[in-house]
Amino acid sequence: MKVTIENKKGLNKDIKVFIDKKTINTHMDDKYEEVKKTVELKGFRPGKVPKDVLKRQFGKAIFKEVLDKVLTDTSKKALDDNKIKPVGQPKLDLKTYGEDKDLEYIISVTEFPKVEIKSIENIKFDEYNVSIDSRETDKRIKEIAKNQKNFVEVDPAKVANEGDLVIFD
Repeated sequence: MKVTIENKKGLNKDIKVFIDKKTINTHMDDKYEEVKKTVELKGFRPGKVPKDVLKRQFGKAIFKEVLDKVLTDTSKKALDDNKIKPVGQPKLDLKTYGEDKDLEYIISVTEFPKVEIKSIENIKFDEYNVSIDSRETDKRIKEIAKNQKNFVEVDPAKVANEGDLVIFD
């Protein structure tokens, strides 16, 4: 696996990944062996189906599964090896792929910015002392109380009107 990184604008990066066809074929052979053990086809004993018959019958599905696994594993490894932490889901752009072909793709990623933590001992700030006069506090409380509705108890047999406070018990 060959990995090259191209910096784009800002925190965006393009990571080119190249995997040779030998590695892809190894993964394909492993998957064919795995499928061979479980598949049952007429005319063949379980576990004895030839690879070329499996390839004709299940080739595309197996290739898709292997491709998905290889893309997942190699893209995760490429990001981890280069210490890139993506912000969101990376975008994959397949350039070349296929059975008996090399796999080449580009991972487009936006990474988290690197934040340097500095000491807070050097930060200067102004200290303020706030004092509130008790007369100001009392004045404000009276203003709030004046703006609140006062409810008066009335005869419970009387019909409630709009704006009345009704308590159900």
